Amino acid sequence: MREYEAIDYLDKLEVGNYLTVNIPLIGDDKIPVTAMYLGKDKTGKYNFADSGIFVFSKEFIEKGKISFDKEYDGDKALEIHARIRMEQEKNFKKAKNNDAR
Repeated sequence: MREYEAIDYLDKLEVGNYLTVNIPLIGDDKIPVTAMYLGKDKTGKYNFADSGIFVFSKEFIEKGKISFDKEYDGDKALEIHARIRMEQEKNFKKAKNNDAR
């Protein structure tokens, strides 16, 4: 997907959807990473989650260093979903315990 298509695709992508982010290594080598799209932050950067959180600016994406594929690894997507769900539950329980004074 071309640079301008990537930005348009991300702007239309709903938070929580999965995609493959092709991250450049050395030369023309890229590593495909299945990630959940977390939306844009207050500064307009695009946020993604896999085993952690990573963020790319619009300018970085437009330079063509990063590319995206609509297809992704379903097993990896389930792992990401489970991890994020566990973190949300942990944060909810922590907040609930802090409110019980």
